[in-house]
Amino acid sequence: MGLGSAIGSSPSADAGGVSGAGSGGAGLRVQPRVSLTQTWTDNLSLQERAKDQALISMVAPGLTVNSNSGRLRGSLDYALNGLIYTKTERANNVQHALSANASLELIDRHFFVDVRASYGQQQASAFGQQTSAENAIRNPNSSDVANLIVTPSWRGRLADFARWEAKASATETRVKNSAVGDSRQADLSLRADGIATGPLSWWSAVSSQRANASSGIDNVRSSATAGLSYRPDIEFSIGVNAGLERSDLKTGAAKSGPTAGFNAVWTPTPRTSFQGDYQRHDYGDSHSLSLNHRFQRSSIRFMDSTSVSQGLSSGAGGQLTNYQLYFFQFESLYPDPVVRDAKVRQFLQETGRSPNAQANSGFLSSSPSLQRRQELSASWQGLRASATATLNQSASSRIGGQVPGQGDLSQSSKVVQRGASASFSYRLTPDSSANLAISEQQTRGDLASQSTTLRNVNLSWNGRLGQKGSLNIGTRYSLFEGTLPYRENAVFATLVHQF
Repeated sequence: MGLGSAIGSSPSADAGGVSGAGSGGAGLRVQPRVSLTQTWTDNLSLQERAKDQALISMVAPGLTVNSNSGRLRGSLDYALNGLIYTKTERANNVQHALSANASLELIDRHFFVDVRASYGQQQASAFGQQTSAENAIRNPNSSDVANLIVTPSWRGRLADFARWEAKASATETRVKNSAVGDSRQADLSLRADGIATGPLSWWSAVSSQRANASSGIDNVRSSATAGLSYRPDIEFSIGVNAGLERSDLKTGAAKSGPTAGFNAVWTPTPRTSFQGDYQRHDYGDSHSLSLNHRFQRSSIRFMDSTSVSQGLSSGAGGQLTNYQLYFFQFESLYPDPVVRDAKVRQFLQETGRSPNAQANSGFLSSSPSLQRRQELSASWQGLRASATATLNQSASSRIGGQVPGQGDLSQSSKVVQRGASASFSYRLTPDSSANLAISEQQTRGDLASQSTTLRNVNLSWNGRLGQKGSLNIGTRYSLFEGTLPYRENAVFATLVHQF
C-alpha cells in the first residue's frame, strides 16, 4: 500500500487502558518485531575500481512502544541490527537505532517533562563520501551520534490576568570516536501571556541559552522581549515585538543590542494556513514562512526558515530521517502527534522504508551557524496509486569569526545542499504494492573540490504475509560523484514479523 492507504484509515477508537503486546487500542501499546534482511551488493567497499562483492545478512529484533492516553504520551522505536558479511573480509558488527519522544504530565495541568532521544548514523562531512544504503554498507564518512533532550516545564496562572510558563531544557549530543559534533546546551526561559478579553493581547518573555562544544568555542545568548498581538477574527492575527538581546555569537565578546520583529497567521479555511515570522538580530536576522494546503486527495507544503544553531551536531538544516520527513508532511493531516506517529510508521512499513534511514544529508558541526532551509513537498493519493515529491535546499553559514579548527565550516564559509526526491506507490492487491523512489542530493562549498552529488533509484515490491508478517523485495542503483566516486548495484529482501 502507499500513502493513500496510510492516510486514508482512521485511528483506533478503542477504550483507554493498557493493551497487550501487539494490540491496537488506546493507552499503552507494545509491538515487538524481528526482521531478516538479505542484501547482495557489487560494491561493498564503495570504490570506483576495487569493488568488493558481498552478501550481507542483517538480523534486527526491535520494539515499538506507543502511549496515547493518560499522563504519559509518546512513542519509542528501537532496533538492534546484527550484520553478518559473507564473501568478503569485512568483520561482522552490531548497530543500534533509537528514536523516542515522550511527554509526562507529573502534576495535572501544571508540571510536565518532555524527553526526546535518538541514536543512529549521520554523515560526518558534507564534502565526504555519501551513501543511501542505510545500515548494511557502513560508510567511513559516517559516525554514530546519540542525542538526548530533557525539557521540564511548569505552567501556572495569575488570577485572570495572565498565564505563565517556566521552562528549562538540557541537550546532550555525543559522537562516537570523534570530538566534532560533541556538544552540550542549556536553555532557560520564562514567558507570560495576557488573558485577552478582546482582540488585543500581550506577552513577555526572558530567555538564556548557553552552548558548550568539545571541539569548538562556547557561546551564550540571552534576551528579554515583549509583544502585542491583534486578532480581529478567528482566521487572522498579527503581532509585533521588541526587546534587548545580548550574545557573543558574532565577535566572541558579549554585545548587547535591540531586537524587534513581527508575525502573522492566516487560516482562511480549515484546509489552508499561512504563517510568517521575522526577527532582527545583531548576529543575523531570522525568519520563518510556511504554507499548508490540503485538497481532497492531495496536499502541498512550503516552508522557508532561517535560524541560529549554537553548535549542535547537524549542520545545513539538520539531517532528517525518513520518519522525521514524513512526520512533518503528515502534520496537517494528523495534528495529534501520537496518532501521527502511528500513521507515519504504518506508511514507511508499507512502502518498505526504514524509519531511521537518512532522508537527506547533513554534517557534524561544532560552531555556531546561521541556517536557512527551504522545502517544497507535495503528496497525492488515488484509489490505488499515491505519490510524494520533495524539493529542498539548505545552507549553513559562519557567524562572525567563531570557526573551530575542525568541521566543514572551518574549510568553507558556507555549506549549501540541494535535494530532490520523488516516490510512487501502486497498490497491486489489498495486501501488496509496487514502489519506486528516485532521489538526488548535491553539496557545494567555497571551493570547486567541495562538490558532491549522490543519485539513487530504488524499486521494490511490498506485501503482507498474514496478519503479522510482511515481505519487501527490491533493487537499488546508486551513483556518487565527488570525493571517492563510486557506482553500486544491489538487490535485497526483508522479512518482518510482528508479535
